[in-house]
Amino acid sequence: EYFGIKDGKRFAQGGEYQLCLSNPDVLRICTEKLLKVMRENPDFMVYSMEQLDNENPCECDACQALAKEYGGESGVMVWFVNQVADAVRDEFPDKFVGTFAYQYTRQPPKGIAPRNNVVIRLCSIECCFAHPLTAGCPQNQAFMKDMEQWAEIAPHLFIWDYIVDYAQYISPWPNFQVLGPNIETFRQHKAIGIFEEAQYQSPGAEFEELKSWVVTKLLWNPQQNTDSLVQVFVDAYYGKAAPKVMEYYRLCQSLVTPDVHYGIYIREGHEIYTDDFIRKAFVLLNEAQQMADDDEVRQRVDRVRMQPLYLHCVRHKVASRQDGTWQELKKLLLKYNARPGEVRPLDKFIQEFESVP
Repeated sequence: EYFGIKDGKRFAQGGEYQLCLSNPDVLRICTEKLLKVMRENPDFMVYSMEQLDNENPCECDACQALAKEYGGESGVMVWFVNQVADAVRDEFPDKFVGTFAYQYTRQPPKGIAPRNNVVIRLCSIECCFAHPLTAGCPQNQAFMKDMEQWAEIAPHLFIWDYIVDYAQYISPWPNFQVLGPNIETFRQHKAIGIFEEAQYQSPGAEFEELKSWVVTKLLWNPQQNTDSLVQVFVDAYYGKAAPKVMEYYRLCQSLVTPDVHYGIYIREGHEIYTDDFIRKAFVLLNEAQQMADDDEVRQRVDRVRMQPLYLHCVRHKVASRQDGTWQELKKLLLKYNARPGEVRPLDKFIQEFESVP
């Protein structure tokens, strides 16, 4: 009875369903558990009381009555977390309870607001990442509306943003043009912090060193020119190969046009990818390899070269095994233990790829 009802059945299966937040025992247990965590780990500022990563909120009569009263599932969550926050405030007056505004709870509630010691973590997972949030992209209008409304009622708003393609970590995914503008937009909407979720499972993601450095710089000052930051890093990191790596970077960014849209789960068949792009990428990065100062720089270029290698191989599985590109990519994947996608571990990817007739 502590777990949610879905389609008339109550489930408690491995994190696939949410808790029944209207059950008073659930509130008591969650409050006791959180207090225990706070007492044992007193050095943190924000402690999590959040939904699981699925879209199965409880459909029992009591939970749905709360949803109706407070304008949706986010209202149920805020109602629940507010009570937890009230219960921990006296013992921990300088601490905060964090909860998500994510997927089914992203739309702000009505008739209820988070307590002063609650942090709302607003997630941008549904957005278009080809264009800045304020550029008028139709796919971003709903998120902007939600963020504006949360900024009005949430005393503390925290942003959970996404900066890689989770379907294929290694493939080119040009989003540098949105990084600074989006961070500035979050700042203008009173965000107290931003978490830029990238490839969190292994090395080997697309432009991982460059993107990590640029994002860190932009979090200090989002009004900096991103291309200028990129130029500084590329010159310092790739040595004599820098001009060709910079040309490849610009080639990737040129894939974005006003009519192009993409989220965080795109595959090799997306419209931004063409064989002509791959051909041009190989020309530039082959030259970069030849210009590299030493083996260390050459390895850095190799990690960039994984991007068109991966894209070519997954677009042309049979041909890539014949022209040698698959062998080269496989060698680099194993060398860096690079995970191809969020739900595609390396061993499974190789097995599936090599089983194609």
